[in-house]
Amino acid sequence: MPIAEQPEALILPTLRQNIVRIVWPATTESVLQMLVGIVATAMVGHLGAEAIGAVGLSTRVTQIVWALFSAVGTGATVLIARAVGANDREAVERTAVQALVLAIAVVSVLTALVVWQARGIMSGLFPAPSGVLDLGFMYLSIVALGMPFMAIMQVAGAIMRGAGNTRTPMAIAFVVNGINVGLTSILIYGHFGLPAFGLRGAAVAVVVAQAVGAVLAFLTLTRVHNIISGSAARRYRPQVLTVRRILAIGVPAAFEMIFWQAANIVLMRLIIRFGTAELAAHQLGLTAESLSFMPAVGFGIAATALMGQSLGAKNPRLAERYVAETVRLCALLTVFTAGILFFLPEAIMDVLTNDAEVIRLGAIYLRLMALAQLPQQIAGVLNGGLRGAGDTKAPMVIGGVGLWLVRLPLAWALGVGLGLGIRGVWIAMTIDLFLRFGASTYRYYRGPWKRVLATGNED
Repeated sequence: MPIAEQPEALILPTLRQNIVRIVWPATTESVLQMLVGIVATAMVGHLGAEAIGAVGLSTRVTQIVWALFSAVGTGATVLIARAVGANDREAVERTAVQALVLAIAVVSVLTALVVWQARGIMSGLFPAPSGVLDLGFMYLSIVALGMPFMAIMQVAGAIMRGAGNTRTPMAIAFVVNGINVGLTSILIYGHFGLPAFGLRGAAVAVVVAQAVGAVLAFLTLTRVHNIISGSAARRYRPQVLTVRRILAIGVPAAFEMIFWQAANIVLMRLIIRFGTAELAAHQLGLTAESLSFMPAVGFGIAATALMGQSLGAKNPRLAERYVAETVRLCALLTVFTAGILFFLPEAIMDVLTNDAEVIRLGAIYLRLMALAQLPQQIAGVLNGGLRGAGDTKAPMVIGGVGLWLVRLPLAWALGVGLGLGIRGVWIAMTIDLFLRFGASTYRYYRGPWKRVLATGNED
């Protein structure tokens, strides 16, 4: 009997089992990345505020590149979920091959551009002190070399998640992050007879870990789970229709990320004017905040995959039930994690740095962000459902409007105009998250996603 036609007493346990089957590996992977990020940031944090700022500025640049090739991953996840729901094995393989090749092509061009123009990009985007810029240039010029590896790993993970397999990306993340932490410690501080490379060592550790992850992800697709067969790889030909469908869904999602990253660059330029301690507190606050929002990422992934699979099986009622239950489970987890941010901010910041002023400022950031975690995470699940339906334009518009018409103008007005400094910036961020939650809720429950085709266009 189809799940949507089962008695209510049987439906909820089945829904929850399917949600948890996808969520727990994705959540474990996110938590692992969060913990590794905190450990790595803590190691860099003890190199000083300039090192923290340099990593933060470099990350803004690499995240823009990630946003561009994430278009391929998002499109692949949605189309593969639809194909799995329709039991179309050929479409799964076709989409996976086209997505992987497209991602490698796009990121290779972007990597060459970043490596070639690393210094110009850093100095052009950020009016930071020369010490921060010099360290940032050095760090960026190294980590940029790992971006093709990251593209392979991320798109392969997106392919597997679209098929409902979140366990394998989790296992790969365990290996990659373990290598990253171990090498970061060895290369920053100099163990086993090696010299202490400082921040340069942290950058090298990232690239090596990403290279290992790319190899594991590729072997998983082609050998372990055989999503891409050897014959399909050998007879590869560009398929314009499949590529267009991937991009039709993925490009709006990529622009959503680009809007976010570009807005963060503008925000960082504003924050820099308040001082190095404020910049470091903001960067460490973002890392610490992941204690709350990274565990909830798995619910957004589940909403996308299960929405796509349900619509592929031509069952919109089931899709609706999946998203509703995912929202409930996500809210329960978020209340707990947000509580940690609100009640223990100084203790969290103390793990990341020994700078008293940075700890004091970072605690203010964490308490404000704790208030916005519930609306932020619920909006993430609803947007995941919209993406699974192919409606990636709505989250893009909501994100763009919130960031550029609310967050940035309000941050300037409160931080500079009213003289609130960095606190004004953080208050503006909190208000933006609440307003975007309202917009995402309205868009989802209005119901147009039920008419969205796999191409992302509405009837």
